[in-house]
Amino acid sequence: GILREYMTDAFGQTTATELTRPDYAALAESFGVPGIRTTPETLESDLAKALAEPGPSVVVLPALLRMFAPTHLG
Repeated sequence: GILREYMTDAFGQTTATELTRPDYAALAESFGVPGIRTTPETLESDLAKALAEPGPSVVVLPALLRMFAPTHLG
């Protein structure tokens, strides 16, 4: 994340800084654990369903991490 921010600031674009993220819901399923990919709109109901079931489960809410975002700009 730090390298991505430096490259954006210095060159206006990044190269080869995005890492592929695993599909955690599919990974959970491969181990026999229920997994679901959710959205902010369906998070509440998906999480309630997961917590209502016995045993472990994985609920994935994808997010874009922006490190060192400017806090002084309004």
